[in-house]
Amino acid sequence: MERREFLTKSAVAGAVLCSPSFLSATAAQTITENSAVYAIGLQCDLSHYTGKECAVWIPIPSDITGFQRILEFGTRTDAERAFETDANRYEARTFYAHWDKKSLPKTLEIAMKVMLKDRQCDWRRKRISPDAVNKAALFLAPTAHLPTDGAIANVAKKIVGNEKKPLAKAKRIYDWVVANSYRDESVHGCGVGSPNAMLAELEKNGHMGGKCLDMSALCVALMRASGIPAREVLGIRVGPSRFSAAFGSGETITKAQHCKVEFFIATMGWIPCDPADITKLVLKEGIDRTSPRARELSEKFFGFWENNWLALNHARDFDLYPANAQGMLDSFGYPYGEVDGEYLDPFDPAAYRYTISSKKGVE
Repeated sequence: MERREFLTKSAVAGAVLCSPSFLSATAAQTITENSAVYAIGLQCDLSHYTGKECAVWIPIPSDITGFQRILEFGTRTDAERAFETDANRYEARTFYAHWDKKSLPKTLEIAMKVMLKDRQCDWRRKRISPDAVNKAALFLAPTAHLPTDGAIANVAKKIVGNEKKPLAKAKRIYDWVVANSYRDESVHGCGVGSPNAMLAELEKNGHMGGKCLDMSALCVALMRASGIPAREVLGIRVGPSRFSAAFGSGETITKAQHCKVEFFIATMGWIPCDPADITKLVLKEGIDRTSPRARELSEKFFGFWENNWLALNHARDFDLYPANAQGMLDSFGYPYGEVDGEYLDPFDPAAYRYTISSKKGVE
């Protein structure tokens, strides 16, 4: 896309960014008791990299039936190349912007309005199309960070035992991850998502610590090894939780990324769950994992996502488009950027110079 063409198309989006209220009246009328609307904005400024080539790949959300809907989406940038794409293995929606060495300033703004609805599995059998079943089977395969053999296969067999029903197997795995992991605040970002590393720590120390990507990846690998299609879902908290402050965010959400899980049952479709947040609840509220409160929310979060978290994608171990200099990406829950081909640390947004904000409700 040529620069002039993009900026012309962005003019309307720019008005959206500056509007005091960019949710339409029609959309507002669809809000229900268990849904919420958020205005979300991302600002990125790489202007301090003078005389350097810069590029960013920003993960952006897609509609998910029954859970999230993108009501409005707008961008504004001075990049000489900028466009939206989903040309990658997982069709992860991405906004790409590129500035050449001479470009100044180097700025990007993204604004969107999203509606989120509690996602609650009703556990009833449904008619699932053969095409959906075939597509879900792709999430049985191992990836670079998600092995399904070796230690993963051995532990999965011990957890599942003689159980044959897929849903019951998934529940045993979910419960095991919750019972045997703890939240380690020293871990950067959402963690590295290496199930083998988690199991190695468990074998060595009798416990395994990490953050949401670590626990989600372990849960997914164990489910895949047990014949259940599963995937991590990278996303970001966008507002307060009704259940605990541990599950929510304020209006500055630059560091509010969070990873959840969903798994597929052929008679039910994709089912949401969140083993990692139970470990966060235990840490933040100072309660025991066997306490009534922890057990109650653990049961709740098997088959549930709250309407204060925005899903971005389920991409892991994949190649970006356009291709980046550093090669395959482990996961895609943070803005990814390069300056003269060198990686920008997304876990240091102040140095990177990006911010993400969220405001609940319609003004």
